[in-house]
Amino acid sequence: MDIKQQWNAFLTDATEEEQQVASLYLKSLERKRNGSNGTHIGALMEINSEFQEPDTLTMTIPNTELLQNSLDILHGGLTATLLDSAMGTLAFKLIPDDKAAVTTEMKVNYVAKGVGDHFTCVASVIHKGSKLLVMEGKVYRSDGVLIAHATGSFFVIPKRI
Repeated sequence: MDIKQQWNAFLTDATEEEQQVASLYLKSLERKRNGSNGTHIGALMEINSEFQEPDTLTMTIPNTELLQNSLDILHGGLTATLLDSAMGTLAFKLIPDDKAAVTTEMKVNYVAKGVGDHFTCVASVIHKGSKLLVMEGKVYRSDGVLIAHATGSFFVIPKRI
């Protein structure tokens, strides 16, 4: 069975919830295709980034069924992914064009449940060296309550060309 047949067979018996989730997947593929998001995970999470000042980045994601765990709250691993993405994107922006930044360590403290319409991560710089950046990230839910705090270290390496 080819992909079109698989897709049609799935949709034929899909519940309304499954159809909504399938629609979210398709929209994420379109966001990746049209360049709205540079990665599939960013497109799946519907990440929207904004640089606020030279050393601060804000990333926002909507709360969707794709991001929730079995308790209907934001999955902790996806919270960590949002933190890593925001801190890493900021780190990457702060280094020379011929370099890349990779996560070497990250610690996350979860302090409240992830519920609400959307989540906003604010990343900022703690230390910027020539070989290592240390970042901080905080994730807030739509009512402004902090749900997670992280610190991360990012090693600066040569970019592959």
